[in-house]
Amino acid sequence: MGNDWQASREWVDISTKWRLVPTGLRSSRPDDPFAQGWQRMETGDLEQAQLLFEEACRVRGDGNDYVALGDVHVAHRDWAAAESQFQRALVVAPLSILAVLGLALVRAATGHADTAVAELDVLARTRKGDPVIGYYLAVALLARTVEVRTETGDGRLLIGDVKQLEQCEDLAQRVALSGTDDAELLSAARSLLAETRSGREWIWTAPRNAAFLGGVAALFGVVPIILGGLLDSWPLVLAGLVIGAAAIFYAVYTYRRQRWQLRALSR
Repeated sequence: MGNDWQASREWVDISTKWRLVPTGLRSSRPDDPFAQGWQRMETGDLEQAQLLFEEACRVRGDGNDYVALGDVHVAHRDWAAAESQFQRALVVAPLSILAVLGLALVRAATGHADTAVAELDVLARTRKGDPVIGYYLAVALLARTVEVRTETGDGRLLIGDVKQLEQCEDLAQRVALSGTDDAELLSAARSLLAETRSGREWIWTAPRNAAFLGGVAALFGVVPIILGGLLDSWPLVLAGLVIGAAAIFYAVYTYRRQRWQLRALSR
């Protein structure tokens, strides 16, 4: 199970922040329940890991003990329990960066990604280029793209208006600049950025109808202008201009759409 577990997104969410702690500090005392719990966590034995981390909290109760216990709940996607343990960690160790990152992950997962992004932005400015901070910032930014988009009845996410398009484009660009080295997150950001850029493309929704109106503009717009010029008739020229402009305007207004609009209409 270990290999499958360590390839999971849950494990990456948990373990990335622990890269800030030297490995030796997690296993320097083999008889310590925290070290034993971490070994169990690494293999995916979450039940035993939870028992050992709970013992570590009772025996010692430092910030890392509570963070590790919170991480077990993150693995189970029990966000309320995870938040409770991360908050306890901050009470014991107010400067615990691990607890801050854990809370940011909880907020990103529970509909408060904007708060997580704001907090992680501050942290990222103090630790520029740190891929660990960048990971959690990227997670929060991508979670925010989910929050700002429109969800269809079958669970698909669509960009529903110009504001959502602009927000998603900005958030995806920020993921690329976050400093994360996580290939999956970067790939998701690239895909979303490609979607926003293709969404800005203008296309004809009914090419035949548009072509017909183009013909109308040519026949009843250009021809009167030419005849008016030949006959020195300004009313005829003016009529041609008005008819041609009206036909072109109607064609563009009715049959010209940005791609994101068509996707939104298809929901």
